[in-house]
Amino acid sequence: MKTVRTVLEIVTFFLLLGTTCFAADLPQSFAAKEGFTIHLPQDWKPIPKEVLDRYSQAIARMAPKAEKQHYNYGFQRTDTPKWFTYPYILVQVNRSGRIPEEQLKALKRIEKAMDDSFAKATDSISSITSNASLGEPIYDPVSHILWTRISIDVKEAGTMRGIIGAILNEEGFVQIACYAMGNDFEKFLPVFEAVIKKTAIRADLKYGARNMAGKAGKEERKQSVVPWGTMTLVLIGALLLFFIGWKRRKKASGAS
Repeated sequence: MKTVRTVLEIVTFFLLLGTTCFAADLPQSFAAKEGFTIHLPQDWKPIPKEVLDRYSQAIARMAPKAEKQHYNYGFQRTDTPKWFTYPYILVQVNRSGRIPEEQLKALKRIEKAMDDSFAKATDSISSITSNASLGEPIYDPVSHILWTRISIDVKEAGTMRGIIGAILNEEGFVQIACYAMGNDFEKFLPVFEAVIKKTAIRADLKYGARNMAGKAGKEERKQSVVPWGTMTLVLIGALLLFFIGWKRRKKASGAS
C-alpha cells in the first residue's frame, strides 16, 4: 500500500477559516437516539437497520480475522433499488470517551496510527484490492471535525473514493463516511461535505459543553488511548459491503 499525503486545498482553506458555506440543499432530517441529527438531500433514503446488520454479518464471514464492523446508520440515493449501490453514507457512533483536544494537535501521531491500521486492514483484503491510499488527517478546531480522504481500487469493479468526517463530542465521536465511485466522487463531494458539516450534535453533548473542571475532567484525563486506528476500519467494511453487493448484482445479471 502506498500512502499519499493528499492536502484538500479547497476544503482545508474553508476549514481553517471556519466559514464554510455549502450550497447543497439538505431538507431531510434524521434524529439519532445517540444525540445527533443528520441532514440529507431530498433524494436520499435510510438503509434499514436489518440490512446493515445482515451485511455486517456477511462482512464478518468474508474477513473473519478483521475487526468486526458495526454500522449505526446508512443512507443512499432513492434511485438505487439495490442496497449499497454508490454513492452511500455510513455512520458509526463511538462512545469510548471524550477525546482531549491536545491529542488532536499531534496530527503526525494520529496519521501514523491511522496509516498502520489502514495498511493492516487493506492487506487482509489484498486479493480484491490494490492502490490503496489514505490522505493526511485535517482537524478543524472550530467545528471539532477530523477529516480525511481515502481511495482504493476494487478489482473488476473500479476505484472507490471517500471522505470521512469524525465529529467530536463529549462521549467520543460520530464518524460519517461518504463514498462514491471514482468518476462520480467530485460530483457528490459538495453534498458529502455538507452532510458532515451540518450534522448537529445535541447541546449537552457538543464538544466542550460540559464543565471539564469536575468529574468530566477526571474522565478525560483517563482517556489516554484514543482508537484512531479504528477510524480507518470503516473503509474496509464499506469496501466489503460494496463488493458483496456488486458480486450479487453481477450474479443476478448473469443469470437473467
